Formats: sequence, C-alpha cells, structure tokens
Amino acid sequence: MVSLVSASLLIGVVSTAGADELSVIDNPYQVVPDGPALLDLSPEAVATRRRAPAGPAAIAFGDLDKYARDSEPEVDPAELAKRPGLPPGWVQIGDEVVPEAVAAGAQVRARTLPNSLRADGGDAPQGALADEICAFPDKVPPGVYVGDWTPGAEYPRRGTIYLNFVGATLYNGNGENSAEDYSLLAITGHKYPSFGGGEDKAIAVAQAVQADFDDWAIRTVYLERPHKTIPYVMTMVGGSYKDTVSGPAGGVAPSADCEDFGLRNVCYSFTNQQGVTTQSNIIGQEIGHTYGLGHTYGKDRIMAYGYATNGAQDMIFGDDCADIYVAANQGGACSGVNKCHCGIGEQQDDKATISAIYAPPGPDIVEPTIEITTPADDETFESGVGIAVNVDVWDDFGGYGWKMMVYEGDELLGEKYDYSRIREFGINGLPDGTYEVVVEIEDQADHIVQDRITIHIGDAVETAGGETTGGETTGGTDSSGGDSTGADSGSSDAGTSGPGMDDEEGCSCRSAGPPAAPGALALGLLMFASTRRRRT
Repeated sequence: MVSLVSASLLIGVVSTAGADELSVIDNPYQVVPDGPALLDLSPEAVATRRRAPAGPAAIAFGDLDKYARDSEPEVDPAELAKRPGLPPGWVQIGDEVVPEAVAAGAQVRARTLPNSLRADGGDAPQGALADEICAFPDKVPPGVYVGDWTPGAEYPRRGTIYLNFVGATLYNGNGENSAEDYSLLAITGHKYPSFGGGEDKAIAVAQAVQADFDDWAIRTVYLERPHKTIPYVMTMVGGSYKDTVSGPAGGVAPSADCEDFGLRNVCYSFTNQQGVTTQSNIIGQEIGHTYGLGHTYGKDRIMAYGYATNGAQDMIFGDDCADIYVAANQGGACSGVNKCHCGIGEQQDDKATISAIYAPPGPDIVEPTIEITTPADDETFESGVGIAVNVDVWDDFGGYGWKMMVYEGDELLGEKYDYSRIREFGINGLPDGTYEVVVEIEDQADHIVQDRITIHIGDAVETAGGETTGGETTGGTDSSGGDSTGADSGSSDAGTSGPGMDDEEGCSCRSAGPPAAPGALALGLLMFASTRRRRT
C-alpha cells in the first residue's frame, strides 16, 4: 500500500528569503513513486493473505430504511477519550485538517518529478500549463501548475464522487486511499456507521450533490462503489465526528491539496437528519476542500465560512474572485493557485480552480489504451526469478487507472493496483508453470481495456549466444498496495475479466448517478470492455 502522505510533513519545507514572505511546503498528497508495485505469489504470502480476517460487510443501499434513526447513539466519554487524535504533523482548523506547516502559514507547491515519471516524458517546459489556464500566469510562483503530473493525473480530468451511505470499516496510518478505505481521519478498524436518514433522503441528497458539480465531467455515484482501479473521492455520509479522529464539526476533510494531487481522498459529512439542501451544501464543501479549495466569504457560496448549517439556501460554487477566510497567523494554503485565477493569493475563484483540473461535461467516447512493453509474449524465465512487467498507458482525459492480474488457467492467482502510477509491476514467488499476465485500464466513463501475455517459469531456454532468458524485478518495495489472491475484501475487481475473453467482457451494472425523481433507484451504466491481445 502506498502512503500518499509524507512520513514527516515538515520535510521539504523551504523558507523563502524575504522576511515578509511565507515558507512553502511540498504538497503532502502528491504521489512520488519509490518502486514497482510488487505482487508476491509465493505460497507463504498467499496463505497469509487468505488467513487475514475480512472486516464487517457494509449494508446494502436498499436496506438504509432499516437503519434509519432519529438521533446518533451516545458515546461513553471515557471511551471517547481513549480514541486516538489526528496523526502527527496534522491539525484541525474548523472543518479542514491541514499539515502543521500550513497552519503556521506555509504555502503549498508541487514537487518536480523526474522526466521518466511524467506523462509527457518531460517534453513540456516547467510552468507551461500556467500559460494555458491562468488568467494571471505572470503571478504564478514556482511549483504551481508545473505540468509534471504522473499518468492518470493529467489535466483536464474526468472524476467520480462516491457518496458512501452504507458505511465501511476504515483504517488510519497509510495516507489517503479511498479504494482501500485508508483515511487520515479514520479510527483504525472502526465500523463507520451508515446514513441515518433513510433511502429516499439519501437519493435526494445525491441528486442535489450531482447538481452542484454539473459544470464539470464529475459524476456522483452511490448505489455501488466504483472499482478500485479508478481514482475517486469518497464522502462518508452519516455518523458523527466521534466516529473519526477529528473534533466537532458539521463535516471534515483533509485539505490543502492544491491542484488536487490526491485523487483518492476521503472526506466526511456528519449529516443524517438535516434537510437535503443543507446536507448537499456540507458535502459539497468537504469535497471542495479535497480539491484544494479553502473557505471564502459570501452567503451564497458552498465554500463560505461559517454559514448556517440549518439554513435552506442552496449554495453554489462561486464564479468570481471572493475574499478567502484566513485565520490569524495562517497563510492561504493554495495562494499560488489563487494568484493564477485572481491575481492575488487572498482571493479564490471556486469554478476557475475546479475547471483547471476537471474537464467540462460531455460524453467520453475514446477508450483508454494499455500495452505490456516487457516482458515479451511467450517468454520463459528461470525458476525462482522475479518478473518485471512494464506497461504503457494513455487516455484523452486524466482520471484513469490500471491494474495487473495473474492467472493460471482460469484461476485468478492475484491482482495488483498501480496506485502510485509508476507503470511497473513486479511478480515474485511464482512456482514453475505457465501463466497469463493480464493488465487492465479503466477510465471514468467505464471503458475497460486489457492487454495480456503468456509467460513460462522453469525449463529456461538458452539463446543463440548461450545466455539464458529470464527476468528480475527492478528492486524497491511494494509501493502501491491493493493486491489480492481471490480473498480480497471491499470493492475488489476480481472476476470482472480474465482468460477466455475475446472481444467483449459482458457487463457489470454500476451506479451512474441520481435518478430523475426521488424514491426510484438510479439506473446503472452498462460497461463494455474490449480485450486487446498483443500482436506477435
């Protein structure tokens, strides 16, 4: 499992020369790959994973009425006092949880990545993106809109909001990863409760949230959880702050993710009995924080600071430069981004900021592509060696993801998600035999495309030069997590694809967003997946 947050948030803080200027901090949500995504298929590792107990299953969305409640259960104060606080290096300011350095006034910038990790291969000069999307490109400081994203995180993106009304068992200590239920604000092993307002209200809330994001290619789903492959922000709807490590608030979110490098954040809306509009306002604000938006002034703004949470007004994302709310001795965490759109760091244009990241609405008819570049199809390896699997990936919009699966015949031995987007997998521990390696890419429009090869372990073949063909992993540690051996819990994609497929995969019904009227279930999208075989 890759940690999406620096072990020490103060590492990378750089003081500026001017006495009146703020220090800066590298974006703590930015993924910096440190090695291939390793899948260990040794008998010992497989047995260990299969013995691991699964967490309590979430309830079905259609059962929400059974868990409706008029009030939240009381928590013993002594028990509450035993619960852990925020992770070291983080503090809470209102409904935002930010690095201590940001609370002390530091600004946030992106880290410069090696050209080999960049989606553009390093062809675009640093800062080139600012010239395209900034109203005031000359105001943008170094490290803002530099265009050095990794594949899958390119701008513009398409995105997904998953409103989790059914609860989940969450975990702390490994950064932010919505697919694997990791959250900075979670109590490890605690079963976060389901929504208490019933099914009809949940559907109405989802409709209202989707309406707030209709200006972008951002869909809201809630009936079924998205596949782990694609990045999505997850909002836990229901419960209370007592179900997290945070303090009292109407909702809470990890914040200061300028330019939305995190992609897989988890935020919370402690709403159950409030009105639909109030709930959608709070949810929208917490999601906005995960996109890097801070608080502003303005009674009609979703991102407004201190609006009445029991009010009935349907708030909006602002489409002009509004003054940001800054607490005493606190800098504007995303002031560099604000300078891009407003010319000064003390104002924020909500819509311009989101529009720099996410594409306008519209159909996505272009399938992503994925190709195994190494090893070659039908390649043979010596017994006991590690195997490096490298892939090329592409889509016309950011927001896609990919994984690797290993089959023996029709049996799925294991799968691995490349959460760190390094485009390199490692396979260790395969016994002698013949296997099929399948890589799969998915985009935010439910297009699924595969590439596959056959490999052989044992009975190594000598080349004409007398050397033995073989392979080895490129070192490093397991930096992406999400491996499975058929006993994976949560939203595993196991079984959605595999050997024997030719041109189509069939279908898997998914939640596609709120229906036209409350009380009716949302229709699912039908996913058609094409399987591409390597030409040899």
